Amino acid sequence: MNQRIQIVGQGIAGSMLAWQCEREGVDFRVVDRGHATSASRVGAGLVSPLTGKRLVPTWRFSDWRDEVLAIYRELESELNVPLVREMRIRRYFRDQTQRELFEKRREKPEVARWVESFDYEGLWLHGALQVETGTLIAALRERWLVTGQLVEGSFEATTEGPVIWCLGANAMPIDGIPWQPSRGELITGELPRLAEDVILNDGKWLLPIPGGRVRVGSTFDRKNLEVRCTEEGIRELTEAAARLAGRPIAHVRGDAGLRVTVPDHRPVAGWTDDSHSIGVFAGLAAKGALWAPALARQWVADGLAGTELEPEVTVTRFD
Repeated sequence: MNQRIQIVGQGIAGSMLAWQCEREGVDFRVVDRGHATSASRVGAGLVSPLTGKRLVPTWRFSDWRDEVLAIYRELESELNVPLVREMRIRRYFRDQTQRELFEKRREKPEVARWVESFDYEGLWLHGALQVETGTLIAALRERWLVTGQLVEGSFEATTEGPVIWCLGANAMPIDGIPWQPSRGELITGELPRLAEDVILNDGKWLLPIPGGRVRVGSTFDRKNLEVRCTEEGIRELTEAAARLAGRPIAHVRGDAGLRVTVPDHRPVAGWTDDSHSIGVFAGLAAKGALWAPALARQWVADGLAGTELEPEVTVTRFD
């Protein structure tokens, strides 16, 4: 593609798409007005092989996990910042129903591959990743501001080239996609003497971070989309931290952000028109650290024709 690509939004989707363009020599410009409401700014960047109350395999985890790990390692070297950790997960069963659901599918290859062991209380998973998405976005933003490839402010339509909207939870001028925005909260605090490579999860998760600190998340609210922490959310997550760690968390600070998904819980990517003038890359919700690098690589690998994108993510599925 000879025209400059206009990428609107620099969350994890916009950042990965722009980086792949840069890597492949595709001319691009990023326009971003800031990250005040984005989930990428406050998200934990967790990538788990099993997810949700039903402990189902994360879509494309087994296919893409090693690829995205290699991408983040390359970015660590390129940007000279730590970005990714390989983690284990101690996943506690919420109740007997969840235990029985796991028993029914534990022999499936896409599940068994990641299970180290299990007992009456829960299971141990390996292969998880934790990506510092905020650090990554900030480092790329600084670089592209210097090179002039990122412009801060609102996007104004021009005839300069195709536009790909990567605005996440912000309203996008594209009709026909059933966006479902939600607000999530997490807390950060002090909880020393935890294994730094183990995530604890019982429906809420506790992520150790260096220096004896932890992040705890997350809440989910589709009704209240005001980007602020609530007393109820902080209390809920503080209780979860004590429950998971067996002792209280100290010096708690809360944060909140908006994310967006669609009813089938898949990303949304691709061109919305045959002329390839308007595209979208969004709907990654809590899985952006896994999905964004792989889908961005697919999109740019074929010269932004979009023919290599997974059929399950393309915009045409909403026609």
